[in-house]
Amino acid sequence: MKILFVCTGNTCRSPMAQAILQEKIDKQALKNIEVDSAGIFCGFGEPMSRHTAEIIEEMDIFFTHKSQPVTSKLLSTCDIVVTMTREHKKLLAGQVEEKRLFCFDDITGDGDIADPYGGDSSSYRAVEAQLRRAIDKVLSLARRETE
Repeated sequence: MKILFVCTGNTCRSPMAQAILQEKIDKQALKNIEVDSAGIFCGFGEPMSRHTAEIIEEMDIFFTHKSQPVTSKLLSTCDIVVTMTREHKKLLAGQVEEKRLFCFDDITGDGDIADPYGGDSSSYRAVEAQLRRAIDKVLSLARRETE
């Protein structure tokens, strides 16, 4: 099972979601789950934002990241694609089978994941908290999809 998180620039929200899920995969020794991230409007090779990197460093996991854009090839390798917002989901509609495409609000009912880009560390911490609450629900969805 491969899960892809998608945001706009692949430097804040989606790599943070990827790292949070990777942390769970590592600590719970979850088998057969892979995670990646990409951006709808980004290029290759940009680093994570400073505040995202600070949050991920605290997780005590091995995690490196450079941005990558969403491509047809990448989408074809993923079992589940989870976008940060409904708008991201709309932009990917038609490129991903409907049964494999979700936004966080579809999974959690808690609305979109706000973009912290350009904000202070507290806005990034708020996104981290929102993602941490949501990741268990993403894992539950992944488990249902593999049954």
